[in-house]
Amino acid sequence: MTQMQSPDSLHRSRDTSVLLRSGLNMIQQALSIYSDDLRLIVANQRFRAMFGLPTHLCEPGALFSDTIRYLVQTGEYGHVTNPEAFIEARVQQALTFEQHYVERKRANGNWISVEGGPLRQGGWVTVYTDITEIKRQEDMLRSRSDDLSGRLLDRSEELARANRALEATINRLHETQQHLEAAEARVRLAAETTPAHIARLDLQERYTYSNQRLPLQPFNGADDIVGHTALSVLGPQIYDEISPALHSALAGQPKVVEFDVAQDGRHIRAAFTPDTNAAGVVTGVYVLSMDTTLSQSTPKAGRTAQFGAWTVRFDRLDMVADGDPVPLTQAEAALLRAFLLAANRLITREEIFAAPGLSSCSPRALDVRISRLRAKLGDDPKTPKHIRTVYGAGYIFVGDVVWLD
Repeated sequence: MTQMQSPDSLHRSRDTSVLLRSGLNMIQQALSIYSDDLRLIVANQRFRAMFGLPTHLCEPGALFSDTIRYLVQTGEYGHVTNPEAFIEARVQQALTFEQHYVERKRANGNWISVEGGPLRQGGWVTVYTDITEIKRQEDMLRSRSDDLSGRLLDRSEELARANRALEATINRLHETQQHLEAAEARVRLAAETTPAHIARLDLQERYTYSNQRLPLQPFNGADDIVGHTALSVLGPQIYDEISPALHSALAGQPKVVEFDVAQDGRHIRAAFTPDTNAAGVVTGVYVLSMDTTLSQSTPKAGRTAQFGAWTVRFDRLDMVADGDPVPLTQAEAALLRAFLLAANRLITREEIFAAPGLSSCSPRALDVRISRLRAKLGDDPKTPKHIRTVYGAGYIFVGDVVWLD
């Protein structure tokens, strides 16, 4: 099943996806990878070009059945007497996820080979190769066996080179499949252990992914919200609360919204971030929501605080873990205090600017101070342990904070 990222992994995973897609685009064969619910995970440019597919059928989440229906309608399979039965047969065959290899002649006269293999996590990867030239050589061998002496040698050398190139491509595809499976497992683990709900909605406001940590009971009682609309899952009252932010994100503008659940009085904060493709077109919305009820009562902010291995002494402007104290500037101390007071919940940049000692801070200066504070905490910018960026929404400071005095 298609997986999503933890809050700090959304951007990194998107970069990884771009790099993976760029690598797949260099492969000479067409390639597609579908999840176990028959939704597209990734496809390269040759897949789209080979079959003349429209953009929406090459975007993540596109249904396999819709792609087969388009190919039937455009004559890829020649004359089909009963299109719906043909489509259903292909879908049922795909659901078996069995290793397969076939060669078929296309309606345009060209030949392709189709080789598919299952993924360990479910779904499959398929490679499509244009073998028209190879078929022409086979025809020539059969029809002109009396005139092959010179041509046979030349063609054999060409085919040998083509086979070597094809073998190298298959090896690269195998390595790509292994990397994809390993990355998928890491992303799934991060998403499932994140103390927040991570989800994605498509342009029809249907959930295409959820890490199953929705901070309220689905209004429609669904065990798995994937495939359901936001309205049916959240109910009309909560949907009315979040719909302005959702529609803003679908229009390309990230938004954060907070609301109370009438049934139990809990307070929820949700961040909506546009999901755009390489062309900058919005294809859906990422949602990060969490229960912030306990954090609504601001903890007492004293002179000393502890989190993880660190002890922060605001009256001395330093912090200590192992070894010598690490000095803090007044601005860094004010920034760290703002993060600690909002520990384990999303804090927006607007809230940071409103914190004591930070009102005169410019956006650029804030970025510099966050970078310096991360360096002093030993946070790797690519995999931060404490200060995590939620792109388009703000930051989450991760850690159990105890105020000592």
